[in-house]
Amino acid sequence: MALGLRKNGSSVGASLAYWLGNPLLNPATMVFMGFVLGWQWVGLRLVVGALLVFFVAYVVGRMAVAGAVSPEIPLTDAQGSEFGGSIWLAWLKSLWRLSKGVIPEYVILVCLLGAVRAWLFPAVTPSVNGLSWTVVLAFTGTLFVIPTAGEIPIVQTLTAFGLGAGPAAALLITLPALSLPSLLMLYRSIPLKALGMTWLAVLFLGIVSGGAATLLGF
Repeated sequence: MALGLRKNGSSVGASLAYWLGNPLLNPATMVFMGFVLGWQWVGLRLVVGALLVFFVAYVVGRMAVAGAVSPEIPLTDAQGSEFGGSIWLAWLKSLWRLSKGVIPEYVILVCLLGAVRAWLFPAVTPSVNGLSWTVVLAFTGTLFVIPTAGEIPIVQTLTAFGLGAGPAAALLITLPALSLPSLLMLYRSIPLKALGMTWLAVLFLGIVSGGAATLLGF
């Protein structure tokens, strides 16, 4: 959806806001999180998610070089006219153009990340706590792709094995926000500078979230 918005002329900031807001501020995910992990985690996620969506996306969009990356496949009325005005054929053609580039990249990256998962996620014990582990798991969380709300059972399981509040909070922010496959999917339509700044912001706020969760005694 974020890629489609950008290709239809949406600004970089608006596309980033949708991309980040969809997983981070999803109302159903928030309710699920409240019942499973506790409402204090929902409050943390709301604050950090709102900061990413309404501030970081805006600032990054303003700093992105205008016209640095142009939409690849604008969906215009001309496409529909090629098929006698059929919106369904135009939609299928657009879907095919998008899928043939995105799906192979997605599958390859997901397989590669799965192959190295054992080295990126440590064996969880009560010793997996503190600032160093918060930084490590915040970085790891920015790489992996998960389904909607998938971070909740992941964090629930890891904390049951002794994962500290700081690393858990870092994962709760970075896992849903972005991933290496999603960054690769968007780099043709959103400037690399903007994606890099967004990645750094997510990583930084993931670490800050870990510190906040530890200080507040989550």
